[in-house]
Amino acid sequence: MNQTADIASAGRIGVRRIDGSIGVELVGVDLSRELDDDTFREVARVYDTHPVVVARDQNLTPAQHVAFSRRFGELEIHVLKDFLLPGHPELLVLSNILDEHGKRIGLADAGRVCVWHTDMSYLEKPPRGSMLYAREVPVRDGRALGDTLFADTAAAYEALPADVKKKLTGLKAIHRMTKGYEGGGKNARDRVAYSEEQRRSNPERAHPIVRTHPATGRKCLYVSRLCCVGIEGMPDEESEPLLEMLYEHCTRPEFVYRHRWQKGDLVMWDNCAAQHLATMDYELPLRRLMHRTTLMGTAPY
Repeated sequence: MNQTADIASAGRIGVRRIDGSIGVELVGVDLSRELDDDTFREVARVYDTHPVVVARDQNLTPAQHVAFSRRFGELEIHVLKDFLLPGHPELLVLSNILDEHGKRIGLADAGRVCVWHTDMSYLEKPPRGSMLYAREVPVRDGRALGDTLFADTAAAYEALPADVKKKLTGLKAIHRMTKGYEGGGKNARDRVAYSEEQRRSNPERAHPIVRTHPATGRKCLYVSRLCCVGIEGMPDEESEPLLEMLYEHCTRPEFVYRHRWQKGDLVMWDNCAAQHLATMDYELPLRRLMHRTTLMGTAPY
């Protein structure tokens, strides 16, 4: 649907619905400039109420990317320090590009784990959301590759039968930082080796499977195939099929938006109300380079 509606009282920007229920595209906004307070409040309102927000044709320096992100609150510094952008530790580099020594310059998530997840769900206070900026996009035969899929976990919860909603009430899933990373990938350079300090600093966490969105109050399914290892107080033979059912339910086609990247896209997503999945349909010499900021969040409830 291509209908456009103004969301700023002065008509500075607009918002256009993108496929499905999950997101919108901002129209007429230049995020390299410092937005006035009224315009920023409108952008923030859109972000609060839509799991995915897309701003195309942006031209951001790392400092501008960080400055815009910081207006939403404090930024998370990722535990994988090797992949932070020098001079801008708030930016996590996602890339398949190799340096002169054959080492990846960024985290190659799509090539290694490639499963539906929410970012850093293993933290006591998982991130509110992420802002991913496309600096280089792989292209073959005129078509951009490396799409990202987003699933609407609020709509998924609302579509559950009443008896399943009742069963999930009060249940907590256990999230482990290392579950989806160790031993993954096609080769050694794609794997992540966690230090003992990283492990000690990020123990397993139990979060509600049905999470309340802090801005809208909507109920969302908060499970992650990447990090969930069980359900608190439930034997594996019972928890595993329940989690598997929820993973499959959340990512049914009617809940999913597929983002086809263009250079200059900034995609902002909500880690409470959305899961995402990177696709790996490219390899070197086709290059992909993305920078991501991550907004600090609150403890799930």
